Amino acid sequence: MSRTHKKKPQQASDQEERVSALELELVRERAENQRLRVNQTRLQQLLERLREENQNLKREALRQATPFARRKRVEVRKKSGRKAGQGVFRRREKPKRVDRTKKARLPGCPECGSRLKEIHRHEQYVTDIPPVRPVTTRYITYSGYCSKCHCRVRSHHPEQTSEATGAAGVLVGPRAKALAADLKHRLGCSYGKVSETLNDAFGLQVGRSGWCQADPHLAKTARPVYQDLLEGIRHSNVVHVDETGWRVDTQPSWLWVFTHPKATLYAIRDNRSSDVVVEILGKTFPGILASDGFRAYDEKRLSEWLKQKCLAHLLRDLKEMQEVKRGGALRFARDGTALLQAALALKKDKPTLLPAEFQRRAEELEERLDRLIARKRYLTDADNRRFARRLHRHREHLLRFLYVDQLDATNNLAERQLRPAVITRKTNGCNRSHGGAEAHSILASVLATARQNSLPILDYLVSVQRYGETPPAFTPSSD
Repeated sequence: MSRTHKKKPQQASDQEERVSALELELVRERAENQRLRVNQTRLQQLLERLREENQNLKREALRQATPFARRKRVEVRKKSGRKAGQGVFRRREKPKRVDRTKKARLPGCPECGSRLKEIHRHEQYVTDIPPVRPVTTRYITYSGYCSKCHCRVRSHHPEQTSEATGAAGVLVGPRAKALAADLKHRLGCSYGKVSETLNDAFGLQVGRSGWCQADPHLAKTARPVYQDLLEGIRHSNVVHVDETGWRVDTQPSWLWVFTHPKATLYAIRDNRSSDVVVEILGKTFPGILASDGFRAYDEKRLSEWLKQKCLAHLLRDLKEMQEVKRGGALRFARDGTALLQAALALKKDKPTLLPAEFQRRAEELEERLDRLIARKRYLTDADNRRFARRLHRHREHLLRFLYVDQLDATNNLAERQLRPAVITRKTNGCNRSHGGAEAHSILASVLATARQNSLPILDYLVSVQRYGETPPAFTPSSD
């Protein structure tokens, strides 16, 4: 006789609870597995991207030359055309003077010789350089002994640039020296290329050493102009400053640029400290110093200066942060980018806004910036905290461009003026002596400033070299 066992109600309830707990645990484990799979996929994608970037870096390190292409496509291209401070734009016009006219007759069809009808007349103007040969001028001067002053006096012609005679009395003219200096110190050609160009174009058979020896003499003559530029820079309303690596006699140095739309001054020094800034601009600079975030511009003795930090550098760093951050850490970079872009848009719209409306929008941006970098705000991401401290350190120098019309939000002007020096450094090196570095600073400054003021460079340097001539003054920065 079989015995039937019945489960007690309490045991059944316990089993159901255990089953429910196991099912709930299973659901949690599946969700955790799914999350781990997603994270694994993201990590694999990140690993593949890092491997690809590492391979690209290895390939670039093995290249004999730096690639010309960018790693990434530029999303917003720069506006084409002439930039501010690069001279006055002039449209090409029909020549006012025609030296000679040549006609190409058309008596008939060149194919079959038939007579033509509805004949039209066409004109084309070709302006070319005629064959040029050097012009040699002989200057005859006289000297004599004064019986009253008891000294020897000598005459000189106003167009002379030197009083050398005898074996040293065969010279290269001021215009040739000016063209050679422009090719070397502004356009970045080597002395060898300068020699070849002037020999091929004008028949000047002067070696590279001759042009190299001519530059220190030309720089010595142009030194007063350089000093005038220095004084003008010191009294400017706004000065943009930047620096790049340089070498003098194979030793590390730095090429500094101090510029505004009407003048540019270069200085080569053996350090990258604020000593150079104080030396060039003085201990109490009355204007606004526009620069990047380099620490030398923020030293204690410059703490009372008015400054403007470059927003382009900040936006570039924020963009890099947006590419690598995820989740909540991405919010800070997006908010900072939106704020700076709104400030740039307000600067652009300022001429069309009423003063009250502009003031309201500017105050809103100031409040947004204060909230973004507030010290009481806790940021979990280390990069965000570091960038917030950076913005807090430069707080008073971030939005000053909104209230000063002639002040730009970026330091692009100084970077553009540094570009020729960077090209010169890459193509034909730097300087082999301190004298050559000083000559390069003087001549590059005078040439760049002449170009900014739309002055004929060759005529200007000729007037600098000749006796009795005063070169035209550069436009003051306050105009």
